[in-house]
Amino acid sequence: MKLFSLLLSVIMFFVSLYFFSIQLGSIDSLNDVIYISLLVTLMAICVVGVIINWDILKKKKKNKENVILFVSNSFSRKQKKNKK
Repeated sequence: MKLFSLLLSVIMFFVSLYFFSIQLGSIDSLNDVIYISLLVTLMAICVVGVIINWDILKKKKKNKENVILFVSNSFSRKQKKNKK
């Protein structure tokens, strides 16, 4: 479901960008300005949808590198104080 939402957001972004680029040259009235602002709002919503669903692509990479290494060294040990 998240993959479908990601693909839909990407496709709708490019479709609205296409109509935005066509309409940008012929702004004649207030209706055109409102139409352009609605297209910009739709593109912003699509960008938010891509950001929300972007973790799908990162999960595939994280599963391959899901190894936790614990390193021990002498510097992190507690020092014993010598009492004389």
